[in-house]
Amino acid sequence: MNKTLRLIRHAKSSWQDTQLHDIDRPLKPKGVRRTQALAAQLGLLPQTHIFTSPARRAHDTAHILHAECQVSKAVEVIPALYTFDATDLMDCLHLLPDECSDVTVVGHNPAMTILVNHLISHQLDNLVTAGYVELSLQSAHWHKVAAENVTLERFILRPELGTT
Repeated sequence: MNKTLRLIRHAKSSWQDTQLHDIDRPLKPKGVRRTQALAAQLGLLPQTHIFTSPARRAHDTAHILHAECQVSKAVEVIPALYTFDATDLMDCLHLLPDECSDVTVVGHNPAMTILVNHLISHQLDNLVTAGYVELSLQSAHWHKVAAENVTLERFILRPELGTT
């Protein structure tokens, strides 16, 4: 049984309050709009399982997608997804529950860009904020996520423009 892996970099965050810790930075209004535009392009995703970093900007991105895409399962926070390291991100993917066949992960750069470039032959310079990459895993087990088992299905780099 194949699996769907949707990787999303959190939307644009605000640096307005310089006193906030990195993990507490909220989305900018532009980030909210881009996430809503992404959700409109993705459409309904009732069966996906959304896993997010605990960072507020990722958490907020995940919850907008949850509401707009009418996801039926609750958003799950995985503390280890608050990483900027691709190896750590891959380790998180390998631990996803196998009963989830459609997964959306909201996380951070540079981990997202490096991981995507490791998994697919299409080299991205940068997975932009609110950027989306959809992959198929040819396995029933998440611990088998690797370049030889993954196929690029689509990517969306400018959701507000309606282009991929």
